[in-house]
Amino acid sequence: MNTMAVVPLSNRPAPLSWQEVMAASDEQARSWKIQGPHGPIHGRTIGNGPPLVFLNSLLGDCRLFTLVAWLLRDEFRCVLFDDSSLLLPRSRIIRGSVADLVDDLRAVVDTIEDAPISLFGTGLGAAVGIAGLATAPQTVATAILLGPVLSGRLSGPERWLSRIGCHLPGRLGQLPGFRSLMVHNHHSWFPAPDQSRLGFAIEAISRLPLRVAARRALRFDRLDLGLELDQLASAHRDLAILLIDPAARDNPDPQSTADREPAVGGGFRPAISAITACLPSARIASLTGCGPLGCLTHPHRLAKLIRTFLKGQCLETTAIDDLSQ
Repeated sequence: MNTMAVVPLSNRPAPLSWQEVMAASDEQARSWKIQGPHGPIHGRTIGNGPPLVFLNSLLGDCRLFTLVAWLLRDEFRCVLFDDSSLLLPRSRIIRGSVADLVDDLRAVVDTIEDAPISLFGTGLGAAVGIAGLATAPQTVATAILLGPVLSGRLSGPERWLSRIGCHLPGRLGQLPGFRSLMVHNHHSWFPAPDQSRLGFAIEAISRLPLRVAARRALRFDRLDLGLELDQLASAHRDLAILLIDPAARDNPDPQSTADREPAVGGGFRPAISAITACLPSARIASLTGCGPLGCLTHPHRLAKLIRTFLKGQCLETTAIDDLSQ
C-alpha cells in the first residue's frame, strides 16, 4: 500500500512574507513588451495553465496584482500588464476612453496562443473586462469582476481638475495630503497586525505621474457600457461571470470615504444588479472586508474565490438582495 510521508511541522518551510513573494515573483516572472495600437504595453507572465489576464484599476500598476498571481501560478498562467495609458505620459490633453484600453487588451490577447482566456478586473479594469467580453467573445471565455462599474460622470470640479492635471508635472505622491488621504481611506481594510502592504500600495500609487492619473480619470467621465451590456445580453446570456462586491464589511468606518459608494455609476450594487438582470448566469459573491484593494488586503481569500470559480467547483454565492447596504 502506498503511503504519503508526513513532513514534521518543524521541517516544513516557513511561509514566505509578502516582500519575499514580490522578490520571488520578480525573479520568476517573464517580462515582455509589445507595441499596442495606442502606445507601448509592458507586462509580465508567471505560472502555468490556462491564461488568466489581469486588468488594472484606476490607479497603480500591475504589480498590485502580484500576490494573487503568485498564489494562482501553479494552476493558471497569470498575465499582468500596464496598458499604454500608464506608459505614455504626454503633455497634451488626451481624453481617451475605455475603448482605448479594450484595444490594448485585444493586443495582449492576440499574443496568447491558447485562447479562450479568462479575465480578472477591478474598478476601471472591470469596465474594460465587460467591454472586452462584448467585443471579443470568441477569445474571452469568462470574467471575474471585483467592484464592477457600468457608467459614470465626473462632477464639474473633478473634470476641471483632471483636465488641468493632464498638463502638470510630478507624481501623485507629491500632492499635498495625498498620502494622509490614502491612509485615512484604506488603513482599516488591511489586517491590523501588519499594515506594511498598505505602505506598499501607497508607494506604488504615489509613483503614478499626475498626467497619467488625470488622463485615466477622464476615462470615467461619461462612461456608459449600456450598449456593451446589451450585446452580451442578446448573444451571450449564458456567459459565466463572477461579480464580487468589495465594499461589504462588518464594521464600516463612517469617517472613511473608501466605505462609501463611488460616484461613478452610483456604486457597485446598481452595476451588479444591471449585469445580473441582463445575464442570468452571472453569479455574485461578497468578500467582507476586502475593500477596493482586495488583491493586497486579502489575497488568499480572493485567490481562493478565483480558483474555485474558474475550476467550476461549488461556490458560495450571494443573492443581489442580500448584499449589505
